[in-house]
Amino acid sequence: MIEITMAMQQENVIELLDHYEEDGVTFDYKEKKGIKLYFETNAEDLEKACKIAKAAIKAQTWGSVLYFQAVPVK
Repeated sequence: MIEITMAMQQENVIELLDHYEEDGVTFDYKEKKGIKLYFETNAEDLEKACKIAKAAIKAQTWGSVLYFQAVPVK
């Protein structure tokens, strides 16, 4: 599982990453707690999953200006 912490554009991130797949890594939205979004992933390498999620968000026109963190949840 990964955690994405961000104050803005949360709905866009959920829409983008829910059922997202890249390089065999998939993401499924699980829950929101305050400014934290949680996504289940099939990746064994959670750092790689975080990098994929960050790159996908930053590739969006609205994502390139956002401040956010993506971290593994053990």
